[in-house]
Amino acid sequence: MIIEIFPERCIACGLCRTYNEAFDYDIDGLVCFNNDETRLTIPADSSFMQAEKECPTHAIKIST
Repeated sequence: MIIEIFPERCIACGLCRTYNEAFDYDIDGLVCFNNDETRLTIPADSSFMQAEKECPTHAIKIST
């Protein structure tokens, strides 16, 4: 599973962080990953899929 984030779409609502702690926020309050990457490749995890589903601005994209 590949997870991409798009900080330029983020409105800093905080929902993604409630689903998985891999999400963090930069100094401007916009989504980032804890490791400062914009793309992660990880095993399938339902918490990431829920974060993608609930993001109001589609700042998270998951592909396989």
